[in-house]
Amino acid sequence: MKRSKKVMFVSHSLLNQNSMPKDKGKYPGMVTDLIELLSESGVGLVQLPSAEISFGAPLGRKHKTKDTLDTAPFRKHCKSMASGLMDDIEKYMKAKYQIVGILGLEHSPVEAVHQIDNGNRIVPGKGILMEEIEAEMKKRRFQVPIVGVNINNIYSSLERVQSMMNCA
Repeated sequence: MKRSKKVMFVSHSLLNQNSMPKDKGKYPGMVTDLIELLSESGVGLVQLPSAEISFGAPLGRKHKTKDTLDTAPFRKHCKSMASGLMDDIEKYMKAKYQIVGILGLEHSPVEAVHQIDNGNRIVPGKGILMEEIEAEMKKRRFQVPIVGVNINNIYSSLERVQSMMNCA
């Protein structure tokens, strides 16, 4: 069987809703609508680690805002994760794989691409890890498409993901 040589890097929370803060997940496990779309496309998936859990946050934790999480140690942790992610992406690129994109999770203080939940309402903004990923890409002078998935409006998000895959 011939490999597609297409890879998508996916937010931990999209592949494992169990890792999200209490009352934030909408699916019992993974975001199945998204996974079905990706599976049908033949794209390989690489799960990004959970920045909060790898930093020591417990499972079943309460939701925190970006302002609460954005400390020097956590930002340093996210910066290190972003650097490792870019190393991985470069390995795939050197092996002639096509990086279709990176999928983040909207409203997350860590993984959001366009909108974060500030505790009171949804506001424009990027999550801490996504900021560090974009900074690392800029530093290395290459760009990978990043799309935010809104699990509260999954069908609109699926259209954006499909469009990203069609451009790949």
